[in-house]
Amino acid sequence: SENKINPLESQILRLLQGDARKSFTEIATQCQVSTDTITHRFHAMKKKGIIRGTTIVIDPKQIEKKYLVFIGIQVTHPYSNQVLTMVKKIPGMCVVTRAIGRYDIEAIAIQENIEKIGLTKSTISDFQQVKNVDIDILVDKPLLCPKNFELE
Repeated sequence: SENKINPLESQILRLLQGDARKSFTEIATQCQVSTDTITHRFHAMKKKGIIRGTTIVIDPKQIEKKYLVFIGIQVTHPYSNQVLTMVKKIPGMCVVTRAIGRYDIEAIAIQENIEKIGLTKSTISDFQQVKNVDIDILVDKPLLCPKNFELE
């Protein structure tokens, strides 16, 4: 397919996932190709939509808020988009996405205390299109970044 990535592109993406500010010259050295090749491949992947932008990595352990919370939401169909929009507006949400499987929407939030977690759950439960909300407090706090995603 047009968006299938080759081994060099995969290597470029891996290096950028480790540090999105890494220079094309550094990447070229590590990939043993010219800087022009890296520049061309990067811009080609951007044009295809494989690379949509760059981001920073937040380490929840380093910020003052204490709890990283997984939220699974089951929604009455066809209201996923409306609920998704409402959930994104709740303070503390880091990731909110539609899902297929046990939940229609999955979210990750950073919350200061147990009371805030309870308030977030009841706020979501109060949306009339929501059937069920499950909350899990994550003990091992993963980095919130694309580095966690597998490419192949």
